[in-house]
Amino acid sequence: MLKDRRRALQALLSDPDPGVRQAAATALDAVEAVADLDQLLDRLKRGARDERIAAAYALERVNVAKVYPALLAALQSRDPDLRLVAVQVLGAKKHPKTLGALARMLNDLEPGIQAEAARVLSGFTDRRLPGYLAPLVNRGEQVALAAIETLGVLAFPEGEEPLLKALVDERTQVRRLAAEMLGRLSF
Repeated sequence: MLKDRRRALQALLSDPDPGVRQAAATALDAVEAVADLDQLLDRLKRGARDERIAAAYALERVNVAKVYPALLAALQSRDPDLRLVAVQVLGAKKHPKTLGALARMLNDLEPGIQAEAARVLSGFTDRRLPGYLAPLVNRGEQVALAAIETLGVLAFPEGEEPLLKALVDERTQVRRLAAEMLGRLSF
């Protein structure tokens, strides 16, 4: 099956249309990542630090269930950079079963990971999210801004209370973004 896909996509790499060539190259990249899946999973688990991070990024292109346990395990890594990449990749995949793990990352020790978790949660449609994001409005500016932006992107009316609180925050950027996002909420 993979050989047939690879062969068909490779033939399109010489198509006269540049859009077709680009689409074929992107698809071929994903097909080849699936072919290397066991290697990628092993590198994520046992590789050197840079190999683990590269493997996590590569798994974003792989669309099989086997990648989720490995990426979820990476969220528990001692390496904050690997945790950050795992948050980004899982967020890009937007699989509903990863929502709980990503929401738990809102309480990671690293503010950058908290902020990224808040950002990627904007890709989900769970109405509990405003409740998860509300406490972040009181944290450091990077985290507060990410939470406020996600509340606006989600546009759930349940985001109103934390945004109203943010309107009186002492930080100018927080107030400005809260005002903008308040206008995006549905009724």
